[in-house]
Amino acid sequence: MFLDTVFQIKQQFIHYTKDSLRLVPVVTRKPKVLHHWLLESRKPQLIIIVLLVMVPSIITPVIDYFLSLIFSPVTAESLFGLIKTEEENPYLVNAQTIAHWLIWVGFVVISVNLYLRYLPITIFEVRKISNDIVLKADKLIKTNPSQSILLYDAAREWSIDELSEQEINTKISKLNSIMSGVGSKISNSDYSETATVVLPDAFVDSKKEIIAERYQVIDELGSGAMGTVYLAEDIKLNRRVALKQLSPLLSADKQQLARFRQEAHVLAKLSHPNIVQVYDFIEWNDLFLIAIELVEGGDLEEKLHNSDLLEIKEVIRLITQMAEGLAYAHEQGIIHRDLKPANILISKTGDIKITDFGIAKLTQSSIMTQLNTVMGSPAYMSPEQANGDSTDERTDIYSLGIVLYQMISGNRPFTGDAKSIIAQHISKVPAQPGEQRENLPKGLTALVMKMIEKDPRARYQSVVEVIEQLRQYKF
Repeated sequence: MFLDTVFQIKQQFIHYTKDSLRLVPVVTRKPKVLHHWLLESRKPQLIIIVLLVMVPSIITPVIDYFLSLIFSPVTAESLFGLIKTEEENPYLVNAQTIAHWLIWVGFVVISVNLYLRYLPITIFEVRKISNDIVLKADKLIKTNPSQSILLYDAAREWSIDELSEQEINTKISKLNSIMSGVGSKISNSDYSETATVVLPDAFVDSKKEIIAERYQVIDELGSGAMGTVYLAEDIKLNRRVALKQLSPLLSADKQQLARFRQEAHVLAKLSHPNIVQVYDFIEWNDLFLIAIELVEGGDLEEKLHNSDLLEIKEVIRLITQMAEGLAYAHEQGIIHRDLKPANILISKTGDIKITDFGIAKLTQSSIMTQLNTVMGSPAYMSPEQANGDSTDERTDIYSLGIVLYQMISGNRPFTGDAKSIIAQHISKVPAQPGEQRENLPKGLTALVMKMIEKDPRARYQSVVEVIEQLRQYKF
């Protein structure tokens, strides 16, 4: 009876171990899952710690004691049997060595088995983690598709099911295509919701229609994640404007809609030669559009991409204009939060015009702010943005410093994929721009490096301070 019970336990142990071993390759191919399995297995850890204490201090001495009883000392006689001595049994040392090896091998086997037994629990937990992240990403599709992509990517790192991973990849591909194109549709049924969201086709296809009884669309100027920009004629004032279509998904949240209207009035009051003027905010056919000043020139991104390194004199002139525009906006209580070369236009006269002021903030719902989600472009975002912390004008100083770094050296300080760049903003100190370009004016490298300090308290505390430093350079 006893032997039958032992045999059954042995068979169950072998069967259970084999099943768990099949899951090991699934877990080890995902670093985060492997880390979770090894570090979150509390019961195996506790038992292993207890065994680590007991084996050398209790179990091994007890085994040695019983072995010494079994292998009694050997009596040796000398001087015709007059002197008798006891010597250690030569078999005792071998027995102890074998016993010690068996104990430690058993300890390793028990430890491995404990972790294998916890493996199914780990599988259940990581599936739940992945599903929770996917659900969060599904909910953010309407308000921030780019954030949804980041979340789906995070969920993919936790996914251990091939089918689940394929579904996540499909969602990422669909969102990427939507964000890079015009006239596509997102069926939220693909994202565990029932409503259908339609991104409208370009107005160019219907040039006869007048937007809000005022703006006649002429042509499409460009498109991006924030929306599509059209060349339009303001028939009331007889002037050409740029008409920017924002995501129609803004209307989904009434609180967000009210907040959008309120902040739109503040943005419309910005009037500075280095800021693109906002003329009008339009709600039309469930769409949000912004009529802004038409700047007939390229942007800084194109200039940096299509030309050699800018002369330092030109760099100082352009960056000073950017700083002056930012300083004025900050005085009005407006933070840009998404400053980058693509949002810095250059007029035909060669002057700077910063656009999309506050748009990054306007397109974020109050719910997303509570969730500490990331706003801004990864290549230019501040560490506090990357961490989801509160932001102020020092965030714009950091982004301006990254732009200045790129204008001086011809390269961004951090490269890689979006997640890698965000991590570098938080923890990595970049090479000084002077290492990539010789003969920089004295103090310019120090200026840049102070602007992009990780800790906001270590940066310049206002753009005015940056302007004062820039004015020291006279050409």
